[in-house]
Amino acid sequence: MGSFANLPVRGRGALFVALATACSSRALLPLPDAATIEAASIEATTDTVAIPPHGSRLLVFYLLGPQDEAVPGVVMHFSILDDADTPGSGGAQLSFSSALTDGDGAVTLQVIAGDGGSDQKPLTFKVEASAEGVEHPPEIPIFVTTSALATVEILPVFPDHSTSDVTATNIYFYDDTSCASVSLAHPAPPMRLVQTLSLDDPPATFTNVVTSGVHAILGLAVDNNQKVVAQGCSDLLGASLSSAQPMLVRLPLAWIYPSPAGSFHAVSQFSLVPPLPGTVSAQDTWKDLSSDACDPARLWLDCTIDALSGDSAEDPLDCQPVPGGEGTLGALLADRRAASGGSSTCATELDGSGRPSLDAKVYALFPTASLAALQLKELPNELGNALTSLTVQSTLTVTANGPPNAFNIDHALTAVELPNAAVPSLMAMTTLAPSVWEAAFVPGVSQAGELDIGLHSFTLQLGSAARFTFAASSLAPRLRVNVADVSAFVGALTNLATRKENGTTLLGCDALDSLLCSEVGQARGCVSAACLSGMQALIQRLDASFAALDGQDLDFFLSGLAPIVDRDGDGYADALGSNTDAAASSSSTLAGPGLWLSIFKSRAGTTNVYGSWTSERASAPGQ
Repeated sequence: MGSFANLPVRGRGALFVALATACSSRALLPLPDAATIEAASIEATTDTVAIPPHGSRLLVFYLLGPQDEAVPGVVMHFSILDDADTPGSGGAQLSFSSALTDGDGAVTLQVIAGDGGSDQKPLTFKVEASAEGVEHPPEIPIFVTTSALATVEILPVFPDHSTSDVTATNIYFYDDTSCASVSLAHPAPPMRLVQTLSLDDPPATFTNVVTSGVHAILGLAVDNNQKVVAQGCSDLLGASLSSAQPMLVRLPLAWIYPSPAGSFHAVSQFSLVPPLPGTVSAQDTWKDLSSDACDPARLWLDCTIDALSGDSAEDPLDCQPVPGGEGTLGALLADRRAASGGSSTCATELDGSGRPSLDAKVYALFPTASLAALQLKELPNELGNALTSLTVQSTLTVTANGPPNAFNIDHALTAVELPNAAVPSLMAMTTLAPSVWEAAFVPGVSQAGELDIGLHSFTLQLGSAARFTFAASSLAPRLRVNVADVSAFVGALTNLATRKENGTTLLGCDALDSLLCSEVGQARGCVSAACLSGMQALIQRLDASFAALDGQDLDFFLSGLAPIVDRDGDGYADALGSNTDAAASSSSTLAGPGLWLSIFKSRAGTTNVYGSWTSERASAPGQ
């Protein structure tokens, strides 16, 4: 709908003539010889009209063509539209129901008011002007009132925040209505035309505002997809207005953010660089399998000899023989060990008397090609690489907690993965079976489009996860064993050792017993039991290397923040944290992954680690 200021000069002159002649002269100008211009729109000289009871006002309507040119000699029709919330128009009348447009495409209509409202409130109705070919005929609000009238200018005000998403703001003015009666989600059409402002436009102007009662002013800011991104409603006291000058009203708008309520599948990524406490010690333990030229034979001998004296506080069974503390047999075997500072090639290592050492002889029990294929030197590196990154899968269930923007969050870990392992594998929490993998009633607060999640904790047992992954990805494939654990690996490794005795092929401890007993002149079976005990000690030593990464109880603490992303504009989050950049998201000014501040507590120490996370909605609230 246009305004008087926007009318062509020709139209303004016609208005002045019409106002001067009023109803005394309604003679239409002669029709042109050929009216060939098609009607496209109708404009009025005012947006609203206020009339005292039983009074009258003139309205001028212009019929315009596609290029805003006047369309003369065409019938324009007029009718009264009663407001649905009022009992009627109070007996209002129009001077006629139809008329031909004059040479300027204009028709001057007289609106005659009837009775006003019985409760001193303005009586409202509309006058519609229509013509053939006009798709959107204007409807002019009419207020029948005895109150003084004022002009109000509305300027939307945004919070301290980028307005780059806002393309326009729609201003709704509801006469004699409070904001309590206005639906912000689905606003009803007001009597007055909704005015649309861009960011640089001057304030929206509303005239003929009654200076009594309460008026509601609603602002809805939309983006380029017509999604409402900010809104606000303010009550305007009519008594605060002055008919002498316009009042500028600043309308505060608040950004609209979706609710984070719902259930979400989350994936969290943690970089464990520099290494967590306990990682280096675990690597050092696995280096023992390849730190000497005669390994793993040297380490196997250490464990076997150490087991000869059993397990005691003075000499624990830890694969580290105590000189002179392993009994007579232990002394005999120790005399035949490789002398310190020996050759870098195991086959040439000698004992103290210059004979081939037991280390070299036990090493010779292993097929050279088989040991080379195992690449035992790579095990510490593979373990270190596996512990450089952690992926955690979990479920977050977010429910409203009464106060605005407050939520309860139930966070349950479902699976973990060490993605940099030689062969990554996803481990369900039910497989690892930690004592606490669910955290309930975690406090959450939604603010400025982000969900702030309070501190909560779990029993993650990273060492147990590393043990499981390392066995499955690095140990089992090397020896083609079906059981992915340290025990199966040690058993398969020692069984590579073979020795012929009286035409029989001996494996593992039998091969070791046959060799050592013959070398020191002892009866067969002299180290058989010690070998088995030593293997168990080696298994425990390697297995315990992961224990330093486990905490005593609760060992994984999280607190976090994530953008609330609503892609479909339904008011609920489709994601908490997203891989979508803000520039590519049409639904939110905030995007990108969420952030975790995590604390890893282990027997070896405590470390703070930052992590990122994304999640996708699994179900909406109540589903």
